[in-house]
Amino acid sequence: MKVCQRTIQRKRTRKRNAVASLDLVLVLGIILPLAAFLFYLLPRMIKLVYEMTITIIGSPLM
Repeated sequence: MKVCQRTIQRKRTRKRNAVASLDLVLVLGIILPLAAFLFYLLPRMIKLVYEMTITIIGSPLM
């Protein structure tokens, strides 16, 4: 019985290592480039939203 429990624990450890590797690939391959792309576009997006807001607020006054 002890031998069976050890092999089960080893298999669980291997599965956990595989999941940790997938998490690392997800962070490095998808989330970091996405964050860099958003930081590139963020100032332009803020400027456009500001311009649209000013246009909507100011249009009745013109």
